[in-house]
Amino acid sequence: MILTVELENAEDPEVAVCFDFEGLDLLISKLEALRKSGDHSHLLTPSWAGDSLTEEKQGDERYELVHHLRLVRLP
Repeated sequence: MILTVELENAEDPEVAVCFDFEGLDLLISKLEALRKSGDHSHLLTPSWAGDSLTEEKQGDERYELVHHLRLVRLP
């Protein structure tokens, strides 16, 4: 499974969310769970005590791996 969040180190940075089909399924399930109940969800890499995000960077050297993504459902 691949699901990473990466931040470009640039003057006009961008965030890249990279995933394969399994990563997409996980992301969709987290979003669907937020639709039903709950107000937020945390996705973390293994080095940050999680198992939702993978730690193998997909972008080039301009990108830095983000270890924690918080999905927040607003009222």
